[in-house]
Amino acid sequence: MVIRFMNLQNAHIICKDLFKIFKVADLEVVALRGLDLIVNRSEVVALVGASGSGKSTLLNILAGYDLPSAGQVTIDGKNLIDMKGREIEQFHREEVGFIWQEASRNLLPYLTSIENVELPMLLTDTSNKERRERAEHLLNMVGMSHRLTHTPDQLSGGEQQRVAISVGMANSPSLILADEPTGELDDKTAADILDLLGEINQVNKTTIVIVTHDPDIAYKVGRVVVIKDGKTSSEISRQDKNVQISGNVDKETPLEESLLVDSNGRIQIPEDLIETVGIAEKVSAQIKNQEIIIKPSESQRQT
Repeated sequence: MVIRFMNLQNAHIICKDLFKIFKVADLEVVALRGLDLIVNRSEVVALVGASGSGKSTLLNILAGYDLPSAGQVTIDGKNLIDMKGREIEQFHREEVGFIWQEASRNLLPYLTSIENVELPMLLTDTSNKERRERAEHLLNMVGMSHRLTHTPDQLSGGEQQRVAISVGMANSPSLILADEPTGELDDKTAADILDLLGEINQVNKTTIVIVTHDPDIAYKVGRVVVIKDGKTSSEISRQDKNVQISGNVDKETPLEESLLVDSNGRIQIPEDLIETVGIAEKVSAQIKNQEIIIKPSESQRQT
């Protein structure tokens, strides 16, 4: 994936050369190191990687909760870095729905299910009747029509996430961001939540980006992007493009794994390949039969 050569007409999310540096006391922590990412409209993408790789940092930037230290991030043609206060507020309200892993961050404990879903719509110009009808519709869509008047403490973990998804969809966002939405759920309930996100993607054509540690996620979504050391490293995609996301583990459909080339021509070569070939600090690259061959440089071979 080389961003400078791609057709971006269908791109919903474009991140180019993103850096994010946090200052902790006298230390600087680099969370993102020149990250590139493209997500097309109506696509479902899962972000995976070790803890501290930069996944949640990226998700917060895509949501507009944080700004990168450098680089470019565009969502639906809008440059998030150039947005001012009111523009960011409108973006949060209309363009993106966010689903946290912890139910306490998604739902207010003293509101009922329908009141939680209505809450984001209070900041829009919808009437009381429209808010109530839409909240009922969304809760019915996620199978929670029988829990309209229940508060979060009266709901199971899976039910809370279903209501949280309704809250995220309240203002009809074109993008849903989910940070470990199934991390605290049992396998059956987690599969149900992924099926539900798949239904939302199919019916509403919503773009969905999920951060997850699910080891089987490559068998459940159309594309998985691996983040390593603050950069997109590789991606795993299903050859069957018909299923964007499902709770079922489909190990019959072949997977294709590719290394990613960023906008600066950088590639993260897997450590096992580097060790096998004996690469240390320097390599030589040449074109042969329309292929690029990378191998230890001659000076390295002689040492």
